[in-house]
Amino acid sequence: MDSIRIRGARQHNLRGIDVDIPRGKLVVVTGPSGSGKSSLAFHTLFAEGQRRFVESLSAYARQFLDQLEKPDVDSIEGLSPAIAIEQRSGGLNPRSTVATVTEIHEHLRVLWAAAGVPHDPVTGEKLERMGAGDIVTAISAMAEGSKVVLLAPVPEEESREPERLIGDLRRQGFVRVRVDGEIHDLEDALKSWPERATIVEVVVDRLVVRPGGEARLADSVETALRICGSEARALVQAPEDKDWREISFQTSYRNPSTGFMIGELTPRHFSFNSHLGACPACEGLGTETFCDPELLLADPALPIASGGIKGWWKVGAQRGKAFAKEAAAILRMFELPEKASYTDLSGEARELLFHGGMLDTGWKIGPDKKKQVKRYEGLCVEAERKLREARSEAVRRRVARVMAERPCSACQGRRLRPEILAVRIEGEGGRWLGIQEFCSLPVEEADGWLRELNLPEDRAEVCGQLAGGVAERLGFLCEVGLGYLGLDRSSATLSGGEAQRIRLATQLGSGLTGVLYVLDEPSIGLHAEDTGRLIAALKRLRDRGNTVVVVEHDEEMIRAADWMIELGPGAGRDGGALLGVGTPEDFPASSPTRQWLEAPPAAQPAAGGFSLLGDSLWVRGASEHNLRDFDVRIPLGGIVCISGPSGSGKSTLADDILLRALKRHFNGSGDPPGRHRAVEGMGLLGKVVAVDQSAIGRSPRSNPATFTGMFDSIRDLYAKLPLSRQRGYGAGRFSFNTHGGRCENCEGAGRLKIEMHFLPDAWITCRACGGKRFNRETLEVRFKGMSIADALDLTAGEALAAFAAVPKLKRGLEVLGELGLGYLRLGQAANTLSGGEAQRLKLAVELSKPAAPHTLYFFDEPTTGLHFGDVERLLVAFRGLREAGHSVLVVEHHLDVIAMADWVIDLGPGGGREGGLVVAEGRPEQVAKIVDSPTGRALARRGTRHL
Repeated sequence: MDSIRIRGARQHNLRGIDVDIPRGKLVVVTGPSGSGKSSLAFHTLFAEGQRRFVESLSAYARQFLDQLEKPDVDSIEGLSPAIAIEQRSGGLNPRSTVATVTEIHEHLRVLWAAAGVPHDPVTGEKLERMGAGDIVTAISAMAEGSKVVLLAPVPEEESREPERLIGDLRRQGFVRVRVDGEIHDLEDALKSWPERATIVEVVVDRLVVRPGGEARLADSVETALRICGSEARALVQAPEDKDWREISFQTSYRNPSTGFMIGELTPRHFSFNSHLGACPACEGLGTETFCDPELLLADPALPIASGGIKGWWKVGAQRGKAFAKEAAAILRMFELPEKASYTDLSGEARELLFHGGMLDTGWKIGPDKKKQVKRYEGLCVEAERKLREARSEAVRRRVARVMAERPCSACQGRRLRPEILAVRIEGEGGRWLGIQEFCSLPVEEADGWLRELNLPEDRAEVCGQLAGGVAERLGFLCEVGLGYLGLDRSSATLSGGEAQRIRLATQLGSGLTGVLYVLDEPSIGLHAEDTGRLIAALKRLRDRGNTVVVVEHDEEMIRAADWMIELGPGAGRDGGALLGVGTPEDFPASSPTRQWLEAPPAAQPAAGGFSLLGDSLWVRGASEHNLRDFDVRIPLGGIVCISGPSGSGKSTLADDILLRALKRHFNGSGDPPGRHRAVEGMGLLGKVVAVDQSAIGRSPRSNPATFTGMFDSIRDLYAKLPLSRQRGYGAGRFSFNTHGGRCENCEGAGRLKIEMHFLPDAWITCRACGGKRFNRETLEVRFKGMSIADALDLTAGEALAAFAAVPKLKRGLEVLGELGLGYLRLGQAANTLSGGEAQRLKLAVELSKPAAPHTLYFFDEPTTGLHFGDVERLLVAFRGLREAGHSVLVVEHHLDVIAMADWVIDLGPGGGREGGLVVAEGRPEQVAKIVDSPTGRALARRGTRHL
């Protein structure tokens, strides 16, 4: 069949739609947020393709795979095996990195074990080893007539018992031994044996280098190696020399000058998940927990003995009283007044306070009035000890408040043992790199280094193929716009878009054909200049004979599609209809997306009350990761957008430095800010609010009503109704999470799971409550004819009409509508919300709160999952925050958001080591004129359309 035919799709809010998807094409599914795009692409198309594939396997194999429910659809014909590349975070496993996720690390471990050359971790000297044949060749190549005494070192533990050693050597036929540089006959050796012999060597053979003596030499070398195992030594006197010189022949990697030795290497030695390779201090995590002195400071201006230091102890605890005495002693020791603050302390006093030392208590003991000096542990040292020794979870939680993480001091965050880190391979430009040094390179640079490896001749063919496979995988990462990433980057720090493109790069390398690929907004996190490469990668997948279905809102991606499907016209119950199908050029003129694509340029909105003459935050000396030690100004009172190519340093500046510094200032956060000298102007703000895309809850019991707090108001309302008062029902009666009002048959879930073993688990509606979650008595309480279950089934828009008389509910529901979330059901499971919906829900909570002091709102790519109409609503919300006297800081690539900002800070000019500079800053129209700015060029190309 030349198309995939879907008939009667009713999954979630789909209205029984029929649609044909051409095979072997790049197909874009678009429409407003909540219109049913994911329901069609993932929950219908992919779910059925995956389900059919799993059912084709044996019952034994199916028990190890995730089982999928059959989607609500009449029929799907022409379906291929399906692969979903979803928008998931990189995971929370601290051991997971880009290299491990892509399986590149597995290949690198084999490569370094096979071709790596050990170096001494202290001196850096390259270590070499020789086989028996190499030793014979080396000695035979000496000048003819050279005298050679072949020696075999004796292990130190054997030389401690000279009588036993000499007896063993005599039985083996040896006649001489060398002790501390002196050669003795075995018969006389005991007489002159030193009290503590340091070096003992067996004289294996004495010979003269002549042609034809190789056979005897080979036997002697084998004998010497059999005694020592890893080394043979020779005393050599050339015909023209008077003195003897000593030569060491190593058969293991050993440095004779330092004694360092490393054994046979295996791939497990290069794994930070194995005890053979992991740093013993951090066990391969690369980080260590430490007490951060800044987290012990309550207010540097207050006296340290009364309010300046906030310890981990409870208020009024005995430890607090003891600290007051210790602080007083420290102040007396340094001749400071009793009310001295932290800022008054010298560096020596601060070191004693936090890290301990000898403390003069000020007391005098004994008849001679001798000063009492005792060892003081120090607050940081004591906190770290208490965390290690804590048996109580309560104590552990209290101490954890003053703890932070930093790179491991033993391995500097490189995760492996020093001797493994010193195993290196020579690559591009003669650079010798260890496996972790290689992983720290940006992918683009690592690809270039790997393509010019200098491998040993005997392993060049095999190792060359291995290196070629790694280089190919690195090339795929570059192809999807991830060339700026380091392979040692933690997966937990990857955005959803980056994690998705990593999985896309893996599929590019698989070489499959005839597969249905379903992707969820792969352009997220990509700058306009990088989107073209992503589109080229998707077309490569298509050109191999695969069908690529992309849920997307990006204009460039939509224009590049072979086929387009639009759903709408609204969201939730107002969506699920098929608005148009066809090529972008032949799409119906009535299509909202078609009208948006052809919309004429619009004027940019005025900047409101924003003024450059107002207050500003200053970040001084930003140098974390790839940032190049610059100062940057962030004006307050407006909408500031930080833009730039992927990997240019946007999140490092905004999140790792500024946001962490603000959180530490306002909330006492334990996350240490990235490297910078100072953040000036924090006192101008009242608080900071970060609105990110993390899930609002992983449990299906969490929902928009509970997250926003509106469910508390709804339960209070139902508890005040006449029937509730008559029966004595409190607000707790109307919770589906507690005993009393919920249905006990399903425990408030509304559904029951039936284990089907080899088949997918079946979910059936609870017969006791009919899926309403509450028992019969609770459901009898009604407001405007609605039970509490009916209220949870309302959309935000319907709930606004129902609860308009409740001011607290009315304001929250109005905000949800203003942000385009009026379609969400109040009781919809939180784990079914997209990242964009979760982010807007968090924004709704903040906007619903009473007037607050000057607040900085931080948004990280808030347009994720938003169609053009939803973006316009978001921009209106941003302007509302600005008009209320707050500041908005946005990290974003969406050109509509950048173009309407009051101030743009553009980083670049590239990603990774090519980024880290402020290439442009100013109003959008000013940035558009700067040709060296990637964002400026993109703004100039698009004009001011869609504003």
